[in-house]
Amino acid sequence: MEVTQKRFDALHDRADRGGEVTVRLALGLYHFYLFIASILAVGLRFKWTSRPAVVYVLIRQLYFTGVQSLPWVLLMSLFAGVAAVYNVVPFAKQLEDMSLIGSMVNTLLVQEMAPLLIAIFLLTRSGVAVVTEIGNMHVRGEDMLLKSVGIDLHEYLHFPRMFAFALCGLVLTILFIGVSIWLGGLIVALNNEMNFTQFLIEIRKGTTLDEVLIMVGKGAGYPLLCCAMLLFQGCKVGRNPNHIPIRATYGVLGALMIIVVLDVFIAMMRALL
Repeated sequence: MEVTQKRFDALHDRADRGGEVTVRLALGLYHFYLFIASILAVGLRFKWTSRPAVVYVLIRQLYFTGVQSLPWVLLMSLFAGVAAVYNVVPFAKQLEDMSLIGSMVNTLLVQEMAPLLIAIFLLTRSGVAVVTEIGNMHVRGEDMLLKSVGIDLHEYLHFPRMFAFALCGLVLTILFIGVSIWLGGLIVALNNEMNFTQFLIEIRKGTTLDEVLIMVGKGAGYPLLCCAMLLFQGCKVGRNPNHIPIRATYGVLGALMIIVVLDVFIAMMRALL
């Protein structure tokens, strides 16, 4: 009886801990949803377009996130993207079905590899900087100062960064795909694997509107969600500067988990449909 009671108590404790973790996770996701919705609601009013300070923050974030990332994205496309495209052609030739080239490149590169790589790259390159910048503003009380003069924090601090991440993510994803396909096709042609024009025709045949829309949604949506998580964690720093590295870690890991889980969910839904 004593052993049975101990096992029952242990199972009860595990259930309590599991329930507590589940409730905290659900509440965290709910607050995160409200945070994103409130930022997007402010942005969709388009009042920020007439505010020079907000536009300046947007331009600065676009330069930091997008322009300064161009050399790294080109480097990634030269290695990862071109390698992925080039290896598709020999595989299709082995199967004696060249029509697989377009569908495989679109599935592997356009829908999966490019959006995910760009989102992870932007997250690792700019993630800590975003959390640190927002966190330092909270530590120094700049958020209270902005509120005291009637400035909306979502409009001035959060929306420009989220918009810049989404726009840069989409543009860099398209750039990554374009460079990978063109250079991969040229290498295929130089190695006499396949005619360059025929390669592009096969890519065009394998491209559908649904795949392009998925790429656009992922290319803009993943960086937007990453930035939202970083901002969400940055706002939790409070007045203690020691919390900044902790929140930066939570922000980067949380954003990474969101895009990976969402990518798996999208893949499963597409498979079921």
